[in-house]
Amino acid sequence: MTSTVEPTFVPGRTADDIARLAEEFAAHGCGVPPTQGSPSDADSRAAYAAYGQAGLIGLHWPVRFGGGGHDPMVTFAVEEQMGYHWLPMSSYLLSVKTIGNALLQYATEAMCAEFIPRIASGELIFCQGFSEPEAGTDLGSLRTTARRDGDRYIVNGRKIWTSSAEHADWVYLAVRTGSAESRHRGLSVFLVDIHTPGIVVDVHRTLGGGTIGELTLTDVAVPADQVVGEIDGGWQILMGTLDYERVTSEKVGVMLRLLDELDPLVTDRAGRQTLGRIRGDAHIAREHGRRATARLADGIDASAESSMAKLSIALLMQELAATAVELVGPRALVESGPGAVLDGKLAAFARAAVATTIAGGVSDIQRKNISRRRVGSWS
Repeated sequence: MTSTVEPTFVPGRTADDIARLAEEFAAHGCGVPPTQGSPSDADSRAAYAAYGQAGLIGLHWPVRFGGGGHDPMVTFAVEEQMGYHWLPMSSYLLSVKTIGNALLQYATEAMCAEFIPRIASGELIFCQGFSEPEAGTDLGSLRTTARRDGDRYIVNGRKIWTSSAEHADWVYLAVRTGSAESRHRGLSVFLVDIHTPGIVVDVHRTLGGGTIGELTLTDVAVPADQVVGEIDGGWQILMGTLDYERVTSEKVGVMLRLLDELDPLVTDRAGRQTLGRIRGDAHIAREHGRRATARLADGIDASAESSMAKLSIALLMQELAATAVELVGPRALVESGPGAVLDGKLAAFARAAVATTIAGGVSDIQRKNISRRRVGSWS
């Protein structure tokens, strides 16, 4: 299929190159199956290693750390293409877009030298240990504790919604190093080898056809030098990390791919007008993401812009799912067999879209963040 997104980024990184990679993945069984409704939830170590070998990881990162040294907009466009071509992206989105970028901003030069080149090569996968049973949207209430014991910390707690935990080598872990009453002022971020004794990983299926991890940490010993930033100074790092996570350029690609595939199935004028309007809104969502990316690259606060990008595409994906069902009819919800639309991809997308306004921060929080940080400055 011919992509409707931007065709050329840098030499050797065209839409056709990424399309060929998707074909290779499908031929070798490591692509995204039709029963999985979001590339963001799909995972494969083989695919992640292939991204490193193809030079798709860290395109805008410093060359000294194995990156490409390109403009951040190159990375943004490539991620959109990866989503368009339905490549498995969970490990990439965590290790590269979210945690890799955060390490470059907040970690020491020595820590970056240790981890960033291994991420860029496709060797090292991170998962993100933030949410807990009693601390999802409100990270200030997290209960996983890290107690100092000589030259190490002893960690106890539980993490949920931990995507790619079953594939990860390391955990980017949020813990409480202060008192229970310290809230935001007593949080820290550690890098933890997931194979450390005391860490148990459980895997659960998701509504969208992917998997989600759960970590139980019992007396896990973490070297004291594995802290990112300062002890008790993790709140700013956590919020900055989420800014990177919420720039969901890949979801713009997913939206445009589905719109391209739906176009031939919808023949009435009103239906095509609706799809055209949604396509226009997807381009607006792209611009929100571009704006956030530019601010992050310039070291400017991008919290509101990241929330705008996340909120706009999350709501739009849910709208597209509902609209597709309305326009195509009940067949849109058939998951397999001769009646399935797009081999069941549309049904899987409709299921996966339910979580888009929850994962990465619920929509009400995004609205509050936007209003607090930007609305007042525009008045």
